Amino acid sequence: MKLNNKDLKLTLCGLTAIVLVAGFTSCGKKDVNSPGTEFMPDMYRSPSVEVYGTSTFNGDTVYSTKFMPVKGTIARGYIPYAYANTPEGYEQAGLYLKNPIAMSDAVMKDAEKLYGYYCTHCHGAAGGGDGKVGAKLPGAPPAYNGTLKNLPEGKIFHSITYGKGLMGNHASILTQEERWKLVHYVQKLQGPKETAAADSTKAKAKPAEVKK
Repeated sequence: MKLNNKDLKLTLCGLTAIVLVAGFTSCGKKDVNSPGTEFMPDMYRSPSVEVYGTSTFNGDTVYSTKFMPVKGTIARGYIPYAYANTPEGYEQAGLYLKNPIAMSDAVMKDAEKLYGYYCTHCHGAAGGGDGKVGAKLPGAPPAYNGTLKNLPEGKIFHSITYGKGLMGNHASILTQEERWKLVHYVQKLQGPKETAAADSTKAKAKPAEVKK
């Protein structure tokens, strides 16, 4: 197909413009390492605040690593735990903390797996404190169906959360839901409760002094 004079002129003008633009943007660079003029830099140079980077707001340079959540911020899916890691918090958890997860076959199946992953090595498969790792500790863990038979669900959860004695805290590796599932399984290993017996881990009150 032949180009008429008008089309030919337009084509030549377009090519000339492209050559001129390429020449202006690629030649005469002051910095030999500069890529030249950037077209649409937002396509690959993100204007958003980058992690571990710096940004400028109103002329001030700020570091994204120093950004802190607003006071009182709670992460999505996280439920604050009300009881402190103190003897008083431990006792209060035993009195008032109840398992929010209903017992079911599915829950117990998950709990059994979690127990096998995180607890068996110290507490033993049946909770007798005869795990292979537990046997090498200065003091073996108490048996669930013995000393800890009447330990309330709140204290079990509190112990898993913060740790107790030689046991470290598990809040960093188990979600709150998983910890509550484990509580169900530990209660299963405790066996039937002795209704007349008191919690053996409860702080004993000092006897009143007898006045002479």
